[in-house]
Amino acid sequence: MKLLNTIARYLVGGLFIFSGAIKINDPVGTQIKLEEYFSVFSQDIAPFFDALKPASLFLSVLLSSLEIVLGLAILLKYKEKITTTLLLAMIVFFTFLTFYSAYFNKVTDCGCFGDAIKLTPWQSFFKDIILLGLIVVLFIGRKKNENAEGFKVKSVVLSGAVIFCLIVCFRSIAHLPRIDFRAYKVGTHIPTDMLPPFEDPSVVPKITNFQIWGDEADFTDEILKGKKLLVIVHEANKTDIESYPQLIGIISQLQRQQVETIAITASAGADFEVLRHDVQLATPYYYSDKTLLKTMIRSNPGLVLLQNGEVMEKWHYNDIPEVSDVLSKLR
Repeated sequence: MKLLNTIARYLVGGLFIFSGAIKINDPVGTQIKLEEYFSVFSQDIAPFFDALKPASLFLSVLLSSLEIVLGLAILLKYKEKITTTLLLAMIVFFTFLTFYSAYFNKVTDCGCFGDAIKLTPWQSFFKDIILLGLIVVLFIGRKKNENAEGFKVKSVVLSGAVIFCLIVCFRSIAHLPRIDFRAYKVGTHIPTDMLPPFEDPSVVPKITNFQIWGDEADFTDEILKGKKLLVIVHEANKTDIESYPQLIGIISQLQRQQVETIAITASAGADFEVLRHDVQLATPYYYSDKTLLKTMIRSNPGLVLLQNGEVMEKWHYNDIPEVSDVLSKLR
């Protein structure tokens, strides 16, 4: 029993820390996934889940940080009674989510490991079932007493972990994820990744949903030609208005450097026209799917620099570059 408890401790602690570390790198990604769950639950269970959407980012930071802190706590044997109780509560919650996704085929990717490791709904569910069993082992074998001296040291370590998690989360929200696991990371050649691997044509391409269109025609192929700075606006009514004066300044300068600037939005044309008028954004604009745009960049607005379909660089609206910085990324 002692050996089983030790194995369970290291597996649970390690997996929770790993999962949480991936999520704090991209809390906006977890926010998007939570919003997806709340949309499904509001339709299938009760409308009040829609009211939780505004809290999605807060819950993303909370749950991601809690995963790391609880994983570290179980490894340190810190307050085992409350730690194992919280772990059990979390894994029951996650198991419900993954079962619901798998059985009803509602959310095809649970986001358990962010964009780093993709699991099918049933794989996610069985992973959680195994974790549930391991946590039950820890819950049954938990100890109530703790060495006073060790408690102080562990408390300092866990407090430091909380501060670290919050710093990483807020840095990732205010800028872009430090590590990009998504299909549109810097260095990606979009046309190549839209095709299946040459050695195995039956494999699904890395990119399957890249499509840009205008009011009258498809614009996908044209976007992938030449030097283009894409101004990505997920939703016109939620974009950061204060960033546009600086953004418009760089756009006007790039037009003289043969770098075409194009806006892409998931909003309706009428809504985007209102935004364009309000901020004086004098660029042509096209449409795309909101999920695609949020996958391309976790910023609204955000900048994506393309050269012949290759992603050369991406910038958050808090990090709008100088013209020289943009040109230095081009060949």
